[in-house]
Amino acid sequence: MSDEPLTASTGPMVGDDEERQKTDEERLLDEIAEQKDLIDALTGDTCEEIAHRAPQKKLGQLEFKYQLLVEEKRLARVLLKFQELYGDLYTEPCLICLDDIHVHAATDMTEIFYCCGGFVCKSCAGDIKGLDKCPLCRESFAVNSAALYKWQVMTLAKRGVSWAQREAGILMIDGMEGLQKQEKAGLEWLNKAAAQNDPSALHELSSLYREGMASELGKSQEKANELLLKAANLGFANANSELGDCYYRGVNGFEEDDDEAYFRASVAFALDGTDEEAAEILGYFHFDAESIPEPSLYLACHYLNIAASEDSSGDESFNYSIALHKLNQHLHDGYKANGSDATPALLFWLRKSRDLGHENGTRLLKKLESNGQSRCANCSKKVKADEKLKQCSKCRAKWYCSKECQVEAWRAGHKKDCKRAAILKFEDYLNAE
Repeated sequence: MSDEPLTASTGPMVGDDEERQKTDEERLLDEIAEQKDLIDALTGDTCEEIAHRAPQKKLGQLEFKYQLLVEEKRLARVLLKFQELYGDLYTEPCLICLDDIHVHAATDMTEIFYCCGGFVCKSCAGDIKGLDKCPLCRESFAVNSAALYKWQVMTLAKRGVSWAQREAGILMIDGMEGLQKQEKAGLEWLNKAAAQNDPSALHELSSLYREGMASELGKSQEKANELLLKAANLGFANANSELGDCYYRGVNGFEEDDDEAYFRASVAFALDGTDEEAAEILGYFHFDAESIPEPSLYLACHYLNIAASEDSSGDESFNYSIALHKLNQHLHDGYKANGSDATPALLFWLRKSRDLGHENGTRLLKKLESNGQSRCANCSKKVKADEKLKQCSKCRAKWYCSKECQVEAWRAGHKKDCKRAAILKFEDYLNAE
């Protein structure tokens, strides 16, 4: 064995990852500064010249990458603070790769095998997809049926498996999967799971106390909030996002508190990066630009886009469309030109909000469509009383006085705007050519 002392190059040092992360931030900041210098050096003040500045688009992509990197580090710090306040997050190892899983963060963090009650992480679940036997107990996977599922859940629940007790309770209360509706028995199973500190069961009970069950459970906001706080403090993402919403709006017995709302929504998203309610709250804070230290239009679009992906009311699609429009104004100094016009994307999301019955989205859509139909989008010629413009059949967001104007606009860059309009993910939209 060599007697030479270890040097920094012989192995990773504590903080190496952080240093690499800092290097990434510094690199992005340098690139951002270069793009700004390029933009400042450009000449030309017409709408077309300003809107088509390539460095402007590149700047937006770099700024988003940088702010996303900073946000990821902020969320990591928030999660550390949460654990300082409420204790370490409960983890269990994946039974294949042995990586720790925050099993209490969300109900879909693992792939559960109902034959034995074991579970694996989502990554390993993908690797073993297609097997005909359980990788844990080696039992053959039987043909799925409601009867078998019911039997497996009840068997595991009686064995004391908390998630199965929770599931049995929900199934009985709702009368699903072949189980007779039995609210009293369902509550008993939920309470058994809650007694084992199953956060999803606690959260479910919180909802039941808030709404009340006519036959078995009276309404109690105090009890509902007690259970909600307990589930949230155990690290359940959905409970934290609901708590964040309560603080954000000042409802359900919680006083309005922006700091706590931002903290809880951040915890929820750090635990589960698909939590739409948390994403919506974070998007609001970044769009509002007054309630948090470093608001970002990029992050407003990022979060509101995640919320809009599962929109059921039209609110999220409407809010995302407005944020997208505001960001485009920021990137292109308010100018609209073919190839850098967010109007097609704006109308795409407004139509989604209209289709979901959103009144503000419907009104704004009508106004923008009316304005668009009043003059040619290429030559700005006003429409005569008896004249009808030709609508772009792809994005349905631009109108032209002639085929020639339509072709000219298409070649000038409207083709790009059409392509981007229906891109569902914000990052892909921002990076689309």
